[in-house]
Parts: sequence; C-alpha cells; structure tokens
Amino acid sequence: MHRTEALLRHGVSRLLSDMGYGTLSEFKLTTGRRVDVIGLNDRSEFVIAEIKSSIADFRSDRKWSEYLPFCDQFYFAVPEGFPQSILPGECGVIVADGYGAAIRRPATE
Repeated sequence: MHRTEALLRHGVSRLLSDMGYGTLSEFKLTTGRRVDVIGLNDRSEFVIAEIKSSIADFRSDRKWSEYLPFCDQFYFAVPEGFPQSILPGECGVIVADGYGAAIRRPATE
C-alpha cells in the first residue's frame, strides 16, 4: 500500500469512528471487489470511502461505481489540494490526512 493511501485510510477511519461507525479496511464484497474503508453504525447504515491519492489514481480506476449498491452513503477520500471538481457531484467528499478527516461535501443517501 502506498504511504499516502495508508495515511488517508487512517484519517478516514478516525472520522468515521468519531461519527459512530465501526470500520474495516480492505473489506471484500460479495462481488469479490475490495472497498478501501467501510463503516457500519448502530442504525445498520453502511458508508463506503474510496481513497484516491492522486488525479491519476482517480482517472485510472472506475470500479468505484460497483460499490454503490452496497452502501447508504459513498465518499471519495482525497488529500488536501486534490481538485474536488473532477469528482462526480453525486458522491460525497472527505479530505483526509494521517491524523483525521473532514467531510467537505456530504454524500447523498
């Protein structure tokens, strides 16, 4: 795993934990795909965060849309300075680092 991805994963997991979610990383779905971070809260709501460490990472990976049926909310998790305007508008955006994260655009349910 790339160091930037590991830092983003840590920050996202801390944010989701603070929001009341139990989290798992590299969780395998029934389709065989693995999500970067998935969270489940006490209301049985699932959230998935797909980590994108760079523009090239985002542009080269289109499998994220296959994750949508498996969650109530979907976010892209990106580092500070990532051009959020290139991310699909229907998805939430989390900006993260190794210490924490913040929701910059809420996800739709």
